[in-house]
Amino acid sequence: MKNKIYLGWDIGGANTKITVFDLNFNVVELHIKNLQIWSNFSEIISLFKNISEIYKSYDIYNFITITAESCDNFQSRRSGILLILEYCNSYMSGRKKYYCNNDTYVNYKNAIKFPDKLCSTNWILTSKFLNKTSNINFIVDIGSTTTDYIYKNMSIKDNINDHKRLINKTLLYLGVIRTPIPMLANEVKFCDKYISLINEVFATTGDIFNITNDIDFTNLEYIGADNLELTKENSFIRLSRLLGKDFNESDKNYLIDVSFDLKRLFIKKIFNNLNSITKDNNKDLVMTSIGEGNFLMKELCELYNIKYVSIENESFLSINNVKRDLVYKNFTSALVVNNYINKKL
Repeated sequence: MKNKIYLGWDIGGANTKITVFDLNFNVVELHIKNLQIWSNFSEIISLFKNISEIYKSYDIYNFITITAESCDNFQSRRSGILLILEYCNSYMSGRKKYYCNNDTYVNYKNAIKFPDKLCSTNWILTSKFLNKTSNINFIVDIGSTTTDYIYKNMSIKDNINDHKRLINKTLLYLGVIRTPIPMLANEVKFCDKYISLINEVFATTGDIFNITNDIDFTNLEYIGADNLELTKENSFIRLSRLLGKDFNESDKNYLIDVSFDLKRLFIKKIFNNLNSITKDNNKDLVMTSIGEGNFLMKELCELYNIKYVSIENESFLSINNVKRDLVYKNFTSALVVNNYINKKL
């Protein structure tokens, strides 16, 4: 008889994240694949097949949350969900349960009947998790593309889709990898002079946090806006293009200053959006953060004197031989399994 293994999937537009649990529900492995769904959706077939091959000696149980349906290669979110479901059903080995926005798990047959219930559900898993904690009342999830604001007892109904979350300021379309820098600022200070940025996608926030050493891209699959690697030199070249320049070594320190200024601006935008939700009343907040950009929240809370608790120090998951900080960057793919387990206990 094969041992059971549980795979949690968070299928996003830019990244698909997978957390692996053993039969005792210990986290034992992580996978992350930079798949640009809008560019080549069929690549997800290879990922499904590769993961199936890795765990072919196990009895696989898959639990899936989906956020990739809003990519513009799909005619609508509904058609996006249906196609993703079709690919999961056809190419993902093992049994499958799909997470819905009413906190239930359904099989493929029921999922295709009500595809709207599967749209952008990963933040709901974070919300369910937060409501069960006793010492945290606000989580900010800063990913490659977006920032999610989740607070205690947040209304699912009032934030059921991206449109409503944008209205309520609980979704901010800024992330630490893919956001074009001109979406962050119109001008920057360079050589003691303010200069307007070229409104082109020459560089992204990944270049900024590469230059500031906040994200190490050595073992990550991300590429820059020019489809070249996220090396330091390439980031300096891309940032220079936004200033109408070719990169010169003599400009390096000025470009580093620009990057730190943009980082501070990013933090300010996160804070302003937070204030829109809390009505400037942050003194009683106990914050934590997840995602690739969680380092920003640690700095934000220190800067604005908000209490911060590192989620990596909390014992919410049993983790074996995996770095805790990496698990919490993949957190929603872990929660889609953890939430199911807790509902069954």
